[in-house]
Amino acid sequence: MTAKNNYQLLIEKLDRFIRKYYMNQLIRGGLYSLALILVLFLGLNFLEHEFYFNTGTRTTLFYSFVGVSAVALFAWVLNPLMHYFRLGKIISHEQAASIIGDHFSNVKDKLLNILQLKNQADSTENKELILASINQKSEEIKIVPFRNAIDLSQNRKYLRYALPPLLLLLVL
Repeated sequence: MTAKNNYQLLIEKLDRFIRKYYMNQLIRGGLYSLALILVLFLGLNFLEHEFYFNTGTRTTLFYSFVGVSAVALFAWVLNPLMHYFRLGKIISHEQAASIIGDHFSNVKDKLLNILQLKNQADSTENKELILASINQKSEEIKIVPFRNAIDLSQNRKYLRYALPPLLLLLVL
């Protein structure tokens, strides 16, 4: 394998990690949004049932509900979804390497070093030595599963926010 192929494999692994990173944010944001919207819906319906507000107050409450719901959906769901499809500003390979390095401590410096060496190789004329170093370091970390740095099953703990209002709504 050549240095270019090893580097390309590394970049592809980083890209897959970035997509999984945004999928994780999307799942977490979906659970947060569901919880917030259901709590607001149930709370506003309870208040209306108890106090029977006039038309102006109900209108204000309705548009407040719609506004808060729209902001929550945009911030917690739509934004990560756009990033998942590479629309807008996404995290850089260096930031992804830092996140991966926090999980796999033996990889952090090597991964960041490879990315820096590649930037250096693109700007110099004598790149054979740099490309050989990139190849060697890429070969060393090739077996590390970057995507395992994010565990999607960790999002189960956020169900505690979404399930109670959902169950209450179903019971009612």
